[in-house]
Amino acid sequence: MESVTSNVLLPRLMKVNYENWSIQMKALLGSQDGWEVVQVGFVEPASTAGYTTAQNKLLKEMRLKDKTALYMLL
Repeated sequence: MESVTSNVLLPRLMKVNYENWSIQMKALLGSQDGWEVVQVGFVEPASTAGYTTAQNKLLKEMRLKDKTALYMLL
């Protein structure tokens, strides 16, 4: 995900704007390739022993997507 937070005002969740907020966040996270991690979830593996270089690269990408999505939601 590219750094979008410096260019876009992130919507703030309040008691009265959930519907609008959720639509905006879904669109924002989708545009940043982060909606999948919200929808499916991310579970940190207990061990990465035996992972190939490609698997480690994918894990690093998923960690980044997870943390970026969490940051946007918070």
